[in-house]
Amino acid sequence: MRPKKQDSTTQELLEPLLVNIIDMKHPLIQLADKIDWEYFEKEFGSLYHRNDGRPGIPMRMMVGFHYLKYTYNLSDEDVVHGWKENPYWQYFTGEKVFQTKVPINPTSMTRFRNRLKEEDLLKFLEETINTAFRSGYLNKNDVKKVAADTTVQEKNITFPTDIKLFYTMIKYLVKFSKKHEIRLKETHEYSGKKLLMKYSGYVHAKQYKRAGKAVKKMKTKMGKLYRSIERVLPEELRNSDEFQQLKLFYESLWNRSKKSKNKLYSLHSPEVECISKGKSHKRYEFGNKVGFVGTLKKNFILSCKSFHGNPYDGHTLEENLCEAKTLLGSNGTIDTILVDLGYRKHNYRGDAKVHVVPRSMKKFKVNFKRLLKRRSCVEATIGHTKRDNRMDRNYLKGKEGDKANAILAASGHNLRLILAFLLFFLKKFMDNIAKKLANFANEVFLDKKYAKIYV
Repeated sequence: MRPKKQDSTTQELLEPLLVNIIDMKHPLIQLADKIDWEYFEKEFGSLYHRNDGRPGIPMRMMVGFHYLKYTYNLSDEDVVHGWKENPYWQYFTGEKVFQTKVPINPTSMTRFRNRLKEEDLLKFLEETINTAFRSGYLNKNDVKKVAADTTVQEKNITFPTDIKLFYTMIKYLVKFSKKHEIRLKETHEYSGKKLLMKYSGYVHAKQYKRAGKAVKKMKTKMGKLYRSIERVLPEELRNSDEFQQLKLFYESLWNRSKKSKNKLYSLHSPEVECISKGKSHKRYEFGNKVGFVGTLKKNFILSCKSFHGNPYDGHTLEENLCEAKTLLGSNGTIDTILVDLGYRKHNYRGDAKVHVVPRSMKKFKVNFKRLLKRRSCVEATIGHTKRDNRMDRNYLKGKEGDKANAILAASGHNLRLILAFLLFFLKKFMDNIAKKLANFANEVFLDKKYAKIYV
């Protein structure tokens, strides 16, 4: 059922109003007043049934929780339990009276995210852009020049080695057999665990021949277990989706070789890809590719799109810029795009000019060289989004989770910049007031008319 609107007129007696507790000039309070919360109620209202079921949680609260989570780099549990202690967070999510009880279970945030598709999630990022224009942080000149780049959003998986994957497959097969009450002579689970421990010792001692033999033994155990289950499996279970999925995993692991493509790197996240970005400290990263488009001056993210299949960087530019222009709407237009050498032979065919920044810029004029050097600002934007806004490791499930985490992390980064902007102007305003009071005090003290006061 659709959420009911929060009624600000009904207030219980003897309960403290948030307006009387908090500082209304706090940046988070100013930000809450600038966000158009009714926009989310209109857009997300279709996700709920009109009349059936229990009334949903207020839309402002659910959206506000996600904004707070990715702005302050918190988990679902931390943001829900921290809400009870922070009156500023309560005002941000639409409360009028100070609350002492947790409003929702953290799992409600997961269920809410699962309802949202990619076009719904983009509304989070779109509203941060509109809020930046309302607050004065951005103007039309700021979005004319942008920089584009890609990065890897790593999934929360262990480093995939063959022997680990074989042993994980054994555990999946044992779990399947216990669930359907299939009797096995030997599960190979205990002996496989001992073999895995021996393998780690062999690798640490650089005894690679013994380590290779351990990998072959583990693969043999996996094959024996799979065939023993398949022999006694009834026809109904053999054709079930659950067993067919296990069969695909088994065949992918059994037939893999050093040169095989589209390898399986995780059984609980089969969508994970191996991506090499040429980093000296991290040769391979396991996750998915994410494209960014950000402003040159303010480092504000205009587009953050998740890609699967490890596409060439240049082939992501068209989709990223189309998304950025859609989210900008009437707020401005992009006329200059700066990219690195990974975007050579890109697929963009729009009106904006694309400048591929070369390694040497000696032949360019000073002003144009200064513009090209500014391209590297997108690297800092990506680094802050990973470190401060939960994109360094993705804990959300599936390809939908990859899209949701990237877009919400970009939204959190944008809100963090707007908060810093509002805090700067608040400090500047308070400093001006302090200077005026100091000047007034000096004038009064030096004025002869008021000399009697100080005698």
